[in-house]
Amino acid sequence: MLPAQSLPDLMAEAGIRLKGFQTGRTQHVVCPRCSGGRTREISLSVTVDDDGMGARWICHRGSCGWTDGGRIATTTERTRPVAHVPAPAPPRAPPPHSAAETSSRPAWLHNFFDKRNIGPHTVAAFGVYASQRTFPQIGARPTIVFPYLLDGKVVNRKYRPYPDKNPMMQEPGALQTLFNVDRIAGANEVVWVEGEPDVLALFECGITPVVSLKDGAPATVNAANEKRFEALRVHETVLAAVKRFILAGDMDGPGLALREELARRLGRHRCYLVTWPDGCKDACDVLQRDGVDAVRTAISMAEPFPINGLQRIRAGTLTSLRNKLPPSTMTTGARATDAKFSLPTEGRLLVITGFPSSGKSAWTRFVMVHTAANHDRCWAVFSPEMEPWEHFVAECAEVYSGKPFWRGLGSMTDDDVVEAEAWLGDHITMIVCDAEEESPTLDWLLERAAACVLRDGATDLLIDPWNEIAHERGKDSETDYIGRMLQRLKAFAKRHGCNVWIVAHPAKPLPLRPGEKRPAPGPYDISGSQHWANKTDIGITVHSAEPGTAEIHLWKSRFRRWGQRGVAVKLEFDASVGRYSTPLNTPESVHVEDDNHT
Repeated sequence: MLPAQSLPDLMAEAGIRLKGFQTGRTQHVVCPRCSGGRTREISLSVTVDDDGMGARWICHRGSCGWTDGGRIATTTERTRPVAHVPAPAPPRAPPPHSAAETSSRPAWLHNFFDKRNIGPHTVAAFGVYASQRTFPQIGARPTIVFPYLLDGKVVNRKYRPYPDKNPMMQEPGALQTLFNVDRIAGANEVVWVEGEPDVLALFECGITPVVSLKDGAPATVNAANEKRFEALRVHETVLAAVKRFILAGDMDGPGLALREELARRLGRHRCYLVTWPDGCKDACDVLQRDGVDAVRTAISMAEPFPINGLQRIRAGTLTSLRNKLPPSTMTTGARATDAKFSLPTEGRLLVITGFPSSGKSAWTRFVMVHTAANHDRCWAVFSPEMEPWEHFVAECAEVYSGKPFWRGLGSMTDDDVVEAEAWLGDHITMIVCDAEEESPTLDWLLERAAACVLRDGATDLLIDPWNEIAHERGKDSETDYIGRMLQRLKAFAKRHGCNVWIVAHPAKPLPLRPGEKRPAPGPYDISGSQHWANKTDIGITVHSAEPGTAEIHLWKSRFRRWGQRGVAVKLEFDASVGRYSTPLNTPESVHVEDDNHT
């Protein structure tokens, strides 16, 4: 067979169908080798090379794991596997256990579950069995084995020592999957618990569509334990079809932190919260102390995750609020601005405006890198004006390292580039549209943004600029249309706990008279609608009155805890690395009284 002469030919030979062939872009499609299993899971990740001369791909289904790649033929090069970017190692299938071992259920194993009111029929239904395992920290121990199945095949095992609870072990390099995931396919409602025994406890109560992450709850949720949520990526298609999630995890600190993060990633509008009876931490505790009916009652009384609508003020509402930590905020990265205002973290709409070349995108990028580094934020970025998208990432690398990216005196070293690339890869996901194939509508953008929240834990979405979205206004007036779109973005922000940042251009200003200085634009100068002032939670103008400086104006702050609207702060700007700083001997920030700054 002759080598492929074009990228479409290469994909056709592999049986892979892509929507477009934009360089550097990753797409998710049905794998031609395994066809996505019985659920037609979109499990194949395909990444086109940066030079457009090849691609690499991997199937994330444990029963497939197909990994390959290729290059198109040139005058000096024939098709070969991609080597310059190593493909991720496919998941390892666990070694088989004998039939005698997998059927081993001695008396001590049943005693373990009997104490939790979990009967032998449930233990057998999940294929749980006993084994002997050597743990590095405690040596050889009798071991409870929890098989993890996907499409009926064992793809991982959890080993729990007996009578100890820790340390637990798993099969090395196994597919990241959910326990009991095969029983949730096609379910409208899925219960989410913390740990395999809790899954068995609910099954004992007749509740079968129930899952658990293999690693339980973390002490804190941050980028360092992102792999804990890898199963959400693996089962993205199945989870997306579920209409309602019942979050019934542990009632301790880590369990509540996990509940909040799962609700944010799965969509708070789909989540309901279970409150276990006093004195019980989890489903096993309730089943052991109060029995099956108590577990069922607690599940049936799950309340919607608070988002919108009417809320009754119950006894203890304010006391409970007062006993919690106040809503957290973030710094901006410069002492002068931090002294005057702060940034929200809980899912708000932030609008940044300013005249062309005033630095609004640069300042937002600076804040983005700062919050990722200092507040562990993860950003999804739609910035179509920065083409190719790698240039946007390069400018972020400059902010991160404090050195110019392109080779020259004082520029980043190769090691600096590798370090920045690894760090940025953990904190930024680029949303890129192949404009020749499809237009980036708001629906298109929010669909991908929701995937970034689910798969990458995105906490902030940047749209830079607003006018690059394909707006389909129909018969709506521009004012009505913008109001409706901003309301949708606010709903997305609240539902996912994900800040939405919009960089919006002002309308073209009138010509200046001789000697007149142009004032900083405000919300009513933004092209399109007064809704920019009404619906925004935080409104900021970046105004460059003279080279090397910037004025940061806060024209909207919905809550006093974020700052007082009307202040303006002067910063210095180092264009070589995209960093902002507080000038030496900074005078007190001025309070701006201007009708334009509401």
